Amino acid sequence: MELRNSANSKISLLSDKRDSISNAGNTQSSYETKVHQRRLIFIGALFAVVILVFGTQIIKSQRDYSQTNQQVELNQAKLKKQQSTQKDLKVQLNQLQDTSYLEKYIRDKYMYTKPGEQVYNLPVNDIGVQK
Repeated sequence: MELRNSANSKISLLSDKRDSISNAGNTQSSYETKVHQRRLIFIGALFAVVILVFGTQIIKSQRDYSQTNQQVELNQAKLKKQQSTQKDLKVQLNQLQDTSYLEKYIRDKYMYTKPGEQVYNLPVNDIGVQK
């Protein structure tokens, strides 16, 4: 028990030491609360920065992955076209090995004629076929 004198009165009051200790504890408790809040804010900000960095890395890698897939699809389409062209050229090469086809091809393409032969060009009607 502690005796306290009031400033305005001549009467002393008895009070518990626990009251004075609790007041000192309140200041210490509020300091601890502020420290905990600052730490929590710092940890939260650090966590947000880490999430932001990793999030941007994930988004960037996802974008790169989709661009790579698009390039692969485009290159596969080009490859199929080239393979088709190569197949057509191989067929044409095989046909050019045949002398009768080669003769017909030269006649049609270059208007080549045998000596004493006359060539007549007829107009082609592509608009409609008459029945």
